[in-house]
Amino acid sequence: MSVMSMKTVLVGDTKEELALVARREREAERLLRIKDPSKCGKVPVEALDAQVAEKAAAVRAAKDLNAAYDTERLYVDQQLSYLEHERRRAEREKLQEVQRFRESLQGRGMAREFDLNNPKGLLEANPARTADDDPRLTVSGMQKFHGEDLTHGHRIKAQRDELRQWCEEAAAAKAEAKRQAQAEEAAFADRLMQIDATKSQMEEAMRQARSSMNRSVAEYNQAQLAAKRERERAQQILDLQCNVEEIQANLAGTVLTEDPSVGRSYVAPNRLRPDHYKGMSPEEQQHILNEQALQREIKAEAAKAALAEKQASDFTLEQIRLMRCQNETLVAAKRAEMRQEMMEENKRLAVDQGSTKSFLEKTVYQNQIDEGFYSQFNTTSR
Repeated sequence: MSVMSMKTVLVGDTKEELALVARREREAERLLRIKDPSKCGKVPVEALDAQVAEKAAAVRAAKDLNAAYDTERLYVDQQLSYLEHERRRAEREKLQEVQRFRESLQGRGMAREFDLNNPKGLLEANPARTADDDPRLTVSGMQKFHGEDLTHGHRIKAQRDELRQWCEEAAAAKAEAKRQAQAEEAAFADRLMQIDATKSQMEEAMRQARSSMNRSVAEYNQAQLAAKRERERAQQILDLQCNVEEIQANLAGTVLTEDPSVGRSYVAPNRLRPDHYKGMSPEEQQHILNEQALQREIKAEAAKAALAEKQASDFTLEQIRLMRCQNETLVAAKRAEMRQEMMEENKRLAVDQGSTKSFLEKTVYQNQIDEGFYSQFNTTSR
């Protein structure tokens, strides 16, 4: 039903019908707005980002404002506490002045009507009633009423006195706490000043001690440097003398000569002196060459034996590899046979499952949901 057709109202409709038509029109317009294709499925990412940024800025501004409010509130609380304390002190002084003025200048004996009033008249006379069970009270006396409270005034006065006492005690406790806090802060500040002064004195003493130690170390290093230079100069002179003596000894001795007899020991001619050795003789050199040739032959024989051993090992490994390949072929064939059996079993199970599902759908579950059940949803804007 379109919106234009819903706006058509017959003449003579009742108020209920008019209201019903109006609701239907609003419902149709709302449904059109909700199901508008140009608005469905679109998310205003820029607007959402702007909202997130605005919300974050609002949260930060709120935090800053709350912090400023807290600071201002603490300052105002301090000012109010100070002003309240001053106000109470001023009120107490004012009341004391008023009381002193009344006691000194507004006494009862100074009133003009004092001679007409006897101060002790009421104290000497009996009160109109002493209690609710006073035998003098009569019905016509109009002295006892229902709901009357004789101690109301005394109770109110006692409560006011008690409340005033509590307030004064609270104010005194608060002032005492404030005074103690100020005293503690002052003591703490004095202690910090003392600590700073002690720290400054200790730092100055350490600086002076460090300066003195540095001067001592510098003087000691200078002395050590001078002594080291003197030792080095003396060592250089001694080394120069030793070198000159060694050169003269080598020039005058047989160390630099080519005499083979120098390399033999004077104690045992069959022994060589390494510090005077001049080289091997041709016989010794030939003997060394013969030994090297023999070692080469031995090494070649060892290489041939190692090669034969390696070939035998390779043949054994090849036989093992062939056996493993045969075993792997047998295993692969067995696995293929098992996979074939599993596929046959799965096919059989699939056939059984299909027959069971067909039986359940055709025989057991006959009351299935058709398309008409889903067509009733999303027909209104609610």
